[in-house]
Parts: sequence; structure tokens; C-alpha cells
Amino acid sequence: MNWRNRKVRIAIVLAIAMIAAFVAWRTSTPKEQPACVPGRAEVKDASGKVTEIKRTTCMDEAE
Repeated sequence: MNWRNRKVRIAIVLAIAMIAAFVAWRTSTPKEQPACVPGRAEVKDASGKVTEIKRTTCMDEAE
């Protein structure tokens, strides 16, 4: 194996390793959860009459 082929193989291996490291780094970051928004939502039927009221309350992390 001559020196030129060896350099090309080393470059390919290093490029694959760098891509794998980048992908591992990006996929390991935790996803942020959306902020909780307290409030109320009304569910209506086809005629417009309120059938259900959903309330959302948020708990502080300190509690």
C-alpha cells in the first residue's frame, strides 16, 4: 500500500468519525418542554353548546 492510498483512507475514517461525533452530540441534547400556560378551554359541540370545560393549572418546580 503506497503513501497516497493510506492518506486517503485515514482522511475517510476521520471524516466518518467526525460526522458520527457530531450526530451523537446533537441527538444527546435534551429537548425543552414548552412552558405551561394556565387557563381554561371550552369544548363545544356542533351546535355551539359548551359540552366540556378543561382547566389547566401549572405547578411551580419549587413546590
